[in-house]
Amino acid sequence: MTTVDITGSVPRFPKRDIATFARRVLRHLDVVTDDLAIAFVDDAAMRKLNKDFRRKDKTTDVLTFPGEPLSARDPYRSGASHKSTGPSPSARLRMTPEHLGDIVISLDQARRQAADEKHSLATEVRYLILHGILHSLGHDHETDHGEMNALELEVRTKVGLG
Repeated sequence: MTTVDITGSVPRFPKRDIATFARRVLRHLDVVTDDLAIAFVDDAAMRKLNKDFRRKDKTTDVLTFPGEPLSARDPYRSGASHKSTGPSPSARLRMTPEHLGDIVISLDQARRQAADEKHSLATEVRYLILHGILHSLGHDHETDHGEMNALELEVRTKVGLG
């Protein structure tokens, strides 16, 4: 079973439930990994991380720091986009890194997004965990042609967020 290390907390969303949700996403994606880390921070901490690592001096909702280096034999692990070398967005993945990565979520930004979308903070955090997991697997909505978004919507439905 994947260990999900959680730093910080989310009101009315116990750590046990956060870990269970992350494992459900990984199972749906057919990903086997030893561990995943999720940290909940405020806007100030997120802004600093975003500035330090992406050179963007503003907060963001989620940042992902992938773990294990990507394998040269797996197109997802080499950073290739879904469209150029991988299966369709509905195809399942099989990966076995020891540490999948670190996902950092701004609770302040998540609260704003939850209010804007008129759903709970826990639901927004689930969306962001899913989004972070997909990034840790090498998906990038800023460079692909909608493949990550399509996969994210598919997985949302499969894990009860649709």
